[in-house]
Amino acid sequence: MATPEKTPRRWADFLNPDDETLDRLRHSGRGATSLVAVGAPWDTVGGRWEALAIASLERGLAALDVLDLPLDGGHPVFADHARNELIVLVPAGTAVEGPQGVRALTPGTYLVVPHGPAGGFVAAWLSRPTRGGARYVDSARLCEAVLAAEARRAEHARAC
Repeated sequence: MATPEKTPRRWADFLNPDDETLDRLRHSGRGATSLVAVGAPWDTVGGRWEALAIASLERGLAALDVLDLPLDGGHPVFADHARNELIVLVPAGTAVEGPQGVRALTPGTYLVVPHGPAGGFVAAWLSRPTRGGARYVDSARLCEAVLAAEARRAEHARAC
């Protein structure tokens, strides 16, 4: 668990986990992830769902910062470290292809998901869904946030 001085203040802080978190994820064991069919009922989330996969992880975290979502808001968000993607679960029937690097994961596809309270190194929860139902992120707003984050980054690069 992160100490108060190491507690992330924004989504982008998850990009470089502290040593304690990395050690916990590396030694989480083989049962730390599961393969789940997108759209199938899943105990962790409850109900039907789809997902958006945003490459790169850094880009996806920047988009969540643009949306100003609370870190502890119960939005189902996890990092896929093997693919360097941010996975954001969205309501069933709403996943849309976004800008380049944003894939809609809809029924008929499978996803490696965190299993257990934290997950593992391949797939780790950044924000776990709350009991009684997930607080999904709106797909269209998330795609807009990806573009806004890219515009901010480009503006910052021009200013430097």
